[in-house]
This record gives sequence, structure tokens and C-alpha cells, in this order.
Amino acid sequence: MTENIIVQKVKETISGIEIGYFDTAKSYIYDEYFKYFDDDDRETKKYALFLFACMLGNWYSKSTFVFKPEKERLKYNIGKNENFYNFEDYLTSLLDHHQKVKQEFPYIFETIILYLILIEEEKGLTYEDWFPEINSQIFKELREKILIPNSNYVHDCHPIKYLFREVGIEPFFKDDFFD
Repeated sequence: MTENIIVQKVKETISGIEIGYFDTAKSYIYDEYFKYFDDDDRETKKYALFLFACMLGNWYSKSTFVFKPEKERLKYNIGKNENFYNFEDYLTSLLDHHQKVKQEFPYIFETIILYLILIEEEKGLTYEDWFPEINSQIFKELREKILIPNSNYVHDCHPIKYLFREVGIEPFFKDDFFD
């Protein structure tokens, strides 16, 4: 059976993550991955969600920034008609499917929530101020339904080997293997 195009794109994008984790800059292969957060195919869903976690992990480690506010996109001549990763679409899809995601892929969910919290904390600026073009109600709902109830992930996060096992990534470092 041939892998579907979404899984192929994600695997190509994340190649090497077992060595560089989220500190390795990636060149993301564009697609609207948020559309697959509730896909009928489990592998497609898993890899789309994992790529979102990687996007956030890269953002937090400052190695790659795929989500840019409109003013920044315009500054770098990324027009409205060009392909770009729309943070609002990813957050909206997460809001729509978060309960199912948490149940099916707890370590991917944990990673997404961890980085959504840490990115905003480190920036010292609310997402509303950072992304004024996004309806502030989305951020309010994100905090109330997902971030605040799961804020314990910041202090009680599992090692990355759990995430790798959930996704099916072969570890590189000895400490990332289970005994």
C-alpha cells in the first residue's frame, strides 16, 4: 500500500527529528495540515497533528517560524494570496477536535499544549497582541477550553521518547529508547 501524500510530506519534513529534536530548522512542505486533524485515516491524522507539534516546537526553540502575524508576512512580501501557515486555522481545528486528539494521541496533544503555553509566556506578549488579525475570541476559547485545564503539562511533561513511540519514530539517542 502506498503512503498517502500527507504522511509522505510530513515524514520528509521531519526527517532527522530523532537527532535534532525541535532545535533543527526545517523547511516545511506546504499543505493545509489542519484539515486532517480529524481525518478518518489514523496515520494521516497522527502525522498532521505531529507536524503541528513540530511547528510549535521549532517556533519555541527559535529554529523555524512557520506562523507569522500578518504584519510580519507583509514585511517579508508574503501576500494574502500566497501559501502561508495560518495560525488561526490550526488553532480553530485544534479547538474543534481537542478532546478526540487528547484521547487518541495524548503525547502529541501534550506537546502541542506545552509549546502553545511556553511560546506565549516566553514572548511576554499575549497571542491577541501578537496576532491582532485573529479574532481574539479564538484565543480566549483556546485558554478556557484547552490551555488552562491542561497547564500542568508545563511542569509535568513526559520525555520526548513517549512522543516518538506514539508517532512511530525510531530513536537515535540511547536515552530515547525504552528499556
